[in-house]
Amino acid sequence: MIWAATGRSALLSYSWYGCFCGIGGSGTPVDPTDQCCQAHDCCYRRLRAGECSPLITPYSFTSSDGHITCGDEQSWCQRETCLCDTAVASCFASTLNSYNNSYRFYFKLKCQGSKLQC
Repeated sequence: MIWAATGRSALLSYSWYGCFCGIGGSGTPVDPTDQCCQAHDCCYRRLRAGECSPLITPYSFTSSDGHITCGDEQSWCQRETCLCDTAVASCFASTLNSYNNSYRFYFKLKCQGSKLQC
């Protein structure tokens, strides 16, 4: 999905970016791309509170010219997980111009401060 929206690899470009991209997150986002990840973490937190498991929930979607559409015939958890992921992919697309390669594989111990606040 991220590839469809940005033309970038989710794993290589975003999995270890800044303070919030990837598993967990704390401190202050380093830039707008990291803010996308912070919002995505909050979205997943809301799903976990609703008894969903977004990290392992499969879902269907289609994409055309960078526009992503979640499948209609899915459970609530599948659809909401897809919507969280669609939102972060769209956010990444909107922040491509400020993406900073120096924040890839960021040393997370630099992320001082409180844990994720939603």
